[in-house]
Formats: sequence, C-alpha cells, structure tokens
Amino acid sequence: MSRLSAVLLITVGLGGCFWFDEDAGRWSTPDQIRAAAARCGIADFEPTKAGDAWAAYVNDSVPDHQAKEDCIYADLQAQGRLTTR
Repeated sequence: MSRLSAVLLITVGLGGCFWFDEDAGRWSTPDQIRAAAARCGIADFEPTKAGDAWAAYVNDSVPDHQAKEDCIYADLQAQGRLTTR
C-alpha cells in the first residue's frame, strides 16, 4: 500500500468521528432552556433529556403548548443555540 493510499484510508476512516465537533459549544444547556421558557411565559419549566442533549418539549396540558414550545426554540435559535426537537 502506498503512503498516499494509507493517508487517504485514515482520513476517510476518521471522517465520521466527531472529535472536533464545531457545534459542541452551541448546544443549549438546561439553564438556557429554562430561561427561554421563562421569557416565553412558562415558569418552573423542566427541559427533557434527549440523548446527550436537551429538548424543550412543552407538555400538551400547558395552554397554548405548541406556541410556547415554538417560542422557546425560536428564542434559543436567535441566540445561536442548538436544541434537540
């Protein structure tokens, strides 16, 4: 195997790894989600754990739950934050 082939094989093999995830610092924390929820009119909101991230699921028992959930996601997006939906 040539040196170039070996380098290409390693590069392609590591291409799926996320060692240097450019979005790592942009994911919303539970506190950021709670603050956005408060700005959207939901006091005492608790984010939902979704894998390694957090979601801002608003229970359907909350009046206007879909509009409030959309508000939270829009608020976080405006700040450049990523949030699982």
